[in-house]
Amino acid sequence: MDLKVKIKEFAKEIGVDLIGFTTADTFEDVREILEKRKELQYFSGFEEAEIELRVNPRRTLNDAKSIIVIGQSYFVDESLVSLDKNNKPVYYGELARTAWGRDYHIVLHEKLNNIAKMLEKEVVNFQYKAFVDTGPLVDRHVAYRAGLGWYGYNSTIINEEYGSWFFIGYMITNVDIQPDKPLENKSCFGCNLCIKNCPSDAIEEPYLFNANKCLSCLLQKKTDIPETERAKLGKRLYGCDVCQTICPHNKNIKKSTTKEFIPVDSSHKVDLVKLLSMSNKEYKEVFGGNASGWRGKKVMQRNAIIALVNEGKADAVKYLIPLLKDERQEIREYAKWGIGVLNPQLAKEVKNKE
Repeated sequence: MDLKVKIKEFAKEIGVDLIGFTTADTFEDVREILEKRKELQYFSGFEEAEIELRVNPRRTLNDAKSIIVIGQSYFVDESLVSLDKNNKPVYYGELARTAWGRDYHIVLHEKLNNIAKMLEKEVVNFQYKAFVDTGPLVDRHVAYRAGLGWYGYNSTIINEEYGSWFFIGYMITNVDIQPDKPLENKSCFGCNLCIKNCPSDAIEEPYLFNANKCLSCLLQKKTDIPETERAKLGKRLYGCDVCQTICPHNKNIKKSTTKEFIPVDSSHKVDLVKLLSMSNKEYKEVFGGNASGWRGKKVMQRNAIIALVNEGKADAVKYLIPLLKDERQEIREYAKWGIGVLNPQLAKEVKNKE
C-alpha cells in the first residue's frame, strides 16, 4: 500500500478530521506578505520573528522533504455542553471556542506523535519535527498549500466541511510524499461581514489583519490594555469568535466529534468571582489543561476585572475592594479603575485614604 494512503487511513483511525501533504520547498509566496506585515508592525509578538525561519522548512529540519498537515474541528454542538443551572455564576467571563475543553495543543500533538510512531515503523531513519501553534512556519499557509482550505477575508483558512473552525498542526519530515494542491477553485464569498463586524477593526481590508488591534491578541498580552479599549472586550476572558461566528462559510458546517473539546461543567463560562480569588494551586487545577491557561493567572485575573466591570453592575464593586491590597501592582491598578467606573464616589473615598 502507498505510504500516503497508509498515513491517511491511520489518521482517520485516530480521529483526525483533515489531513493534507505539501513539499518542504520554501514558501516564497508568503515572504512578501510577511515583510509587509513586519514593516507595518502588524505582528502580534507571539510568532517567530525571523522571516527566513517562517518561510523555509529546511531551516528547521535540514533534510526536510515533505510536510504532513492535520486539521481538527473544534465547533462543538452547544447542546452537548453540560450546563448546571443551579450553579451558574452570577458574574461570568467567556472563553472563546479555541479554549473549550482540553488544550488543543496537547490534543493535536498527541495525534501528530501517533502518526510519527506509525511512520517510524515504515521508514528507515525517519526524522520529523511537529508543531501546533508554536512552530516557525505560518500554520495557515502550510494548511492552504496542503489543500486543507482557502483563505477568508479575515485570514483564517476555510474548509468545505468544517468552515474555519479547525485547529492546525503540522509535521516537517524527511520523507518524500506526493503533495496535495491548493484549492484554486475555492475562494472567500467576499461579503465583508468579518470586516464590518470586527469589534476592534483589526481586519483592515481583505486579507490584511492587524494582530495588534485584535481583541484575542490584546487579551493575551501582558502589557497594559488602554482604558479606551477595555469596554470593547465585553465579557471576554480569552479569545474572540466574532469574525468566525458571522462568516457565512461557517453556516451549516459539520460539528466536531472530538470529545476533548466539549466543555465539562460549563468550563467555557468562568466564574469571575472565583477566578479573582484563586490561589496559584487552584488556578493550575482549573486552567492547567485548558488552552487559555498558558497565559498565567495574573493576565487572566486582569481580564476578569475588565469583564466584571463591563457587566456594569455597581454591586460587583465588593469583589474589587479586596484587590486593592493585592501584592501585584497591576491588579491593584485595574481594581482602582474598576471601582472608579462602577462607583465614582467610592473611588474618591479610596483615593482620599491613600
